[in-house]
Amino acid sequence: MARIAENIKEEIRDKTDIVELVREYIPTLKQKGRGFWARCPFHDEKSASFQVNQERQIYHCFGCGEGGDIYKFVMKLEGLSFPEALEKLGERVGIEVKPQPRVLTAQDKRRQQAKDALESAREYYHRILIDRPEAQAGRDYFSRRGLTAETIERFRLGYRPKRGGLLAAAAKKGLDSAVLVDAGLAAERQGSIKEFFWDERVIFPIHNGKGEVVGFGGRTLGAEEPKYVNSSESQFFSKRKSLYAMDLALPAMRKARRALLLEGYMDVIAAHQFGFLNACAPLGTALTEEHIATLKRFVDHVTIVFDADAAGAAAALRGAEMTLAQGLGVSVATVPGAKDPDELLQAEGAEAFQEAIDSAEDLAAFKTRVLLKGRSGAISSEEKARIAAEVLSTIRKCSDEVLRGEWLRHLAESLKVDEASLRRQLDRGAQAPAARRPAREEIERASLKPLPVVDRDILACLVREPGLVVGEGTLVSESDFEDPRAGNIFTRMREELSKPDAASHWHHRVEEGLDEAEAGLLRDLLNDERAIEGPGTVLGELVSVRRKQRRLSVLEPLVLKMIDGEIPLDGEIQKEFGRLQAELRGSARRSGE
Repeated sequence: MARIAENIKEEIRDKTDIVELVREYIPTLKQKGRGFWARCPFHDEKSASFQVNQERQIYHCFGCGEGGDIYKFVMKLEGLSFPEALEKLGERVGIEVKPQPRVLTAQDKRRQQAKDALESAREYYHRILIDRPEAQAGRDYFSRRGLTAETIERFRLGYRPKRGGLLAAAAKKGLDSAVLVDAGLAAERQGSIKEFFWDERVIFPIHNGKGEVVGFGGRTLGAEEPKYVNSSESQFFSKRKSLYAMDLALPAMRKARRALLLEGYMDVIAAHQFGFLNACAPLGTALTEEHIATLKRFVDHVTIVFDADAAGAAAALRGAEMTLAQGLGVSVATVPGAKDPDELLQAEGAEAFQEAIDSAEDLAAFKTRVLLKGRSGAISSEEKARIAAEVLSTIRKCSDEVLRGEWLRHLAESLKVDEASLRRQLDRGAQAPAARRPAREEIERASLKPLPVVDRDILACLVREPGLVVGEGTLVSESDFEDPRAGNIFTRMREELSKPDAASHWHHRVEEGLDEAEAGLLRDLLNDERAIEGPGTVLGELVSVRRKQRRLSVLEPLVLKMIDGEIPLDGEIQKEFGRLQAELRGSARRSGE
C-alpha cells in the first residue's frame, strides 16, 4: 500500500505547478529573476522574503525559515493533515486519491480527537438552543433579530448557558480537557482548565470551506465587554484566514464570480436569509491579504458593504485598496440611513439592500467622496493637489486601462481640474523606480546560523550534480564536513540517491528526513542561483583542499615541537608539511584568494 501511495504522491506533484498553486493563495506573487517572490503568508513582514522556486518545486521564506513542497504549503496554510492535503491537491489536478489503510500516529489521533471535539461542541451548543428551557434568552435574542427557524438550523446557531457544561458533555464522550484545549474550546485559567466561552452567550459556529467546524464566535447577552469573542487561535482556526459563512457562500460565489463582504455575523446571516447567498465576513478583524487570496480563488469582483460612519468608511477604504492591489475588481456600497445591513434588511427588505448594492461606487469615486466629505465652499489648490495625489495612488493600482481612464475622468470632474494634468501626474508616478528588493543578506533569518563556506560550497556542487553523491567515483564522505548539519544533509542525500528508483524529486524526500533547520539550509542551497562551471572539478578541488588543511593542522604542532626541540626531528613529516603548505598556497592563488 505504501508503494501505491508514493506513486500517487509523485504523480500529483508532477501535475502541479507550485507557482500556479501558490498564486491561488497569494495573488501578489511576482517573478524576479529566476524566482517568484511575495510577502510571506506565515508571518507579518513588509518586504518580500518569500520565494517560490519553479524548477525545484519548492518554496522558502528567508525571513521566518518556513518552506517545503506543495504538500507542506497546503498543510501549513489550511491546517490540513497530509492525507487531507493529498486529497485536495489530487482533486485539483483530476487524480482520485483513495483512502490508504495506515497506522495513525499519536499526533494524528489527537488531531482527529480535536476535530471530533469541535463537531461535538457545535451540536452541543445547538441542541441547547433548540431544546433546553435555560436557553430561552438565546431564542428570544434571535427572534428579536428576525431570524427564522430555518436560518437558525442552517447556520447551526447555538447557546452557551450561564453555568456552562461543555467540559462535562465532552467527558461523557471520552474527550479529555487537553483535547478541548487543542481545539480552542477550553483554556487554562487560574490553574485549571475551563471553557473558553464564559457567561451567557449565543454561539456562532465557524466553518472552513469544506463545511468543517473550526471555531466559534460568542456574543454576550449581558452588558459585558467585549460583546463578541472568537475562539482562540488553534491548528484549525485563524482569524486572519477565516471568513464567516464561506462554506455556505461558495456555491453562489462560484456561480456569480462575485462576493459580498459584510462586517459581522448577523449581517451575513440576515443577508443569506433574504437571498444574498454570496455574503461572507471577516471575524472581528480587518480584512487581510489571506482573506482576499481566499476570495480570489472563487470570484472576480468583491462588493464591500460598510456601515455609514467614519470608522466604517475607513475600514472599507483599507479593505478595498488591498483588494484592488491583489487584482480583484472592487466596489463599495453604503448602507443608507446610518443602518447596518442587518437593520436595513429587517426594516426595508431585500429590495432596499439590492438598491444599495446596485448603487455601489468604484473605489476611486468612493475614495474621492470620502476625502471631500465635510468640506464646504471652495477647495484650495493645495487641497486639490493633495486629494488628487491620494486618489491617483489608487488609480495607479488598477490594471484595467479602460477603468483607469474612467476613474481619471471622474476625478477631474469632482475636483474641477484639468484631466490632462492628472494624466501626466499619473504617468510620472508609473515611471518611478521600483522599490529595491532586499538582498538575501538583509532578509535571511538571523536565527539560522549559516553553514561554513566550504561546507556550503561542497553541498552546492552536489545539489547541482547529484550523481556525484553516489557511485564508485564518489569524492565526499561525512568526515569532509565541519558542520554536523551539512553532514546530515549529505547523509540524507546519499540514502535517497542510492535507491534504485531515485527520481527527479529526490530533494523532496531528502527534506522529509531532515529537521526544520537542516531543511531550511537545503532549500537555501536549492535556491542558490550562483553558476558553478564543472561541479565535479570544483568539488574535487574543495575536498582536496579541506583534507590537506586538516592534515596540515595535525602536522603543524608536531613541526613546532621539533623546532623547539621537544621531540626528535622527523624528515618525512617536515617534507610533508612543506609540500602541503606549497600546495595550499597554489590552490589559494588559483582561486584568486
